[in-house]
Amino acid sequence: MPRASAARRARYGRAMTSRRLRLAAAIVAIAYIAIQGFQEWVFRVLPEPHTPGEALVAGGDPLNVARSTAMLAAMFGLVFLYAVVSLQRARERPVLAGFTFLAFFLFGLLEIGLRSVELIWTQLELPAGGAASLDKLATFEAVQHALYLPLGFAVLLGSVLAVCLFASGRKLDRIAQAVFALDALRTLGRQLTVYAGVEVFPAHAYEVLYFPLVVAFYAPLAYWLVRRM
Repeated sequence: MPRASAARRARYGRAMTSRRLRLAAAIVAIAYIAIQGFQEWVFRVLPEPHTPGEALVAGGDPLNVARSTAMLAAMFGLVFLYAVVSLQRARERPVLAGFTFLAFFLFGLLEIGLRSVELIWTQLELPAGGAASLDKLATFEAVQHALYLPLGFAVLLGSVLAVCLFASGRKLDRIAQAVFALDALRTLGRQLTVYAGVEVFPAHAYEVLYFPLVVAFYAPLAYWLVRRM
């Protein structure tokens, strides 16, 4: 009996830990929607820059700095979120779950690196240099554009793997499959548009739909995390 009780306590402890992890990840998903909402508000409030000089000055605006700081913090949260998501099927499909997380981990590393440089260098340091900093800002934007290719590929790969990972036959897991399929299509559309010159998802449509797509992805994902047993 003592051994059986210990085994039950261990199983209960693992279940509670998993439940707590899912709840924490769901809170991260909702917080990310809020941060993206704040970013959307900042973009609407601040005037749109029309020249490189205006873009340099706008980057140092306190609202923009606050936006970038929040988005940088959010990227750490997303790495945790995707780790918890991948763990949900790690026992049944350990290899697939591992590669799914690795794809999203690469996305997180690239995002954290780019956003750290953007915040610390281009928004906090370069504006003080005035016109002399314009070439440096242009260099960062070129590097950012190049790195968004592997970053986008990592998201695309992770989303496709996640669709396969949650082909479990469970009705609830269809929610995860649907949101990751949506994210894969969104990312593929932007990658083809930006890097292949195929106008699948042009910039004006992307800007209009960006925040609604964030909500359409992370709100159902939060619900799924809370409901999944």
